[in-house]
Amino acid sequence: MTGRANPHRGEASLTVAGETVVLRPSFEALVAAEEELGPLFALVDRAADGGLKLAESVALIHHVAIGNVTREALGA
Repeated sequence: MTGRANPHRGEASLTVAGETVVLRPSFEALVAAEEELGPLFALVDRAADGGLKLAESVALIHHVAIGNVTREALGA
């Protein structure tokens, strides 16, 4: 999705294959991420300890991305 992130909503953006992708950590998106990855607080603890896998990072970003960006595009 091309657009601008709204920092007042906790949004951020990144560029994937030349297109801006807005990341929106909505409650619904975080619940879906937690269903796949396990408790998010444990994920944060693993990240702080240097134990977060790249695949987990891509999965989390994919869940909060707005639009039709694929995990493969995010991973590339």
